[in-house]
Amino acid sequence: MIKKADLDRLMNSARVHLTGASDAGITLELFDTINEFFDGSNAWFEWMQLPIIAGQQAYQIYPTHGGMVVRLSCVFDTNRVPLPAHMAEITPPGAKIWLIHPQNNSQTGNLMVIKNTTLPNSRDEIPDAPDWLLPVYERYILEGLLGRMMTQPGKSYSNDTKATYHLKKFRDGIAMAKTAVARSNLVGAQSWFFPSQYRTVSQRSNIGTAFPGDSRF
Repeated sequence: MIKKADLDRLMNSARVHLTGASDAGITLELFDTINEFFDGSNAWFEWMQLPIIAGQQAYQIYPTHGGMVVRLSCVFDTNRVPLPAHMAEITPPGAKIWLIHPQNNSQTGNLMVIKNTTLPNSRDEIPDAPDWLLPVYERYILEGLLGRMMTQPGKSYSNDTKATYHLKKFRDGIAMAKTAVARSNLVGAQSWFFPSQYRTVSQRSNIGTAFPGDSRF
């Protein structure tokens, strides 16, 4: 969860630019800002084990480190071979995963899911988001928060020109975070793809691979 000291610093920065804004209004827009950031960047993900049972296709999973599951990235068997799968249903905070082909042997696989924030459930109204969010991306979260607040009509802080400026900076931050995740936060690395030797079917002639969608994050 976001640390209170980091949240307080962000709120104080927002108050400087949003004269007359209520803390309740800022907190509401902050949640939507964080939600949009994670939805666009896929920056919050979690690896988890999947106990695969022979002949079974449907599995219920839950995140163990906060947030809610919104997308399935990949599933591997015990030998690190990718398994065709899709997310059949979102059941906040978890999801139901469906393996396209049931396995013949019981084993412990691994999967990666993409997560998003959930509404505050604490007395301090702190969104359920990872503690690294603000230390790493505070500048862009603030830009998004200011932009969203300044689009509100008839307020003392309303300013369409500034809102456009801040929202552009915010979306630049989303794009940067998405690229960083795709490159595993490595300097000078290329976007990550599943190695071709692990693909079970060729992509020629639009034939699908082991995963129903894009093999990147």
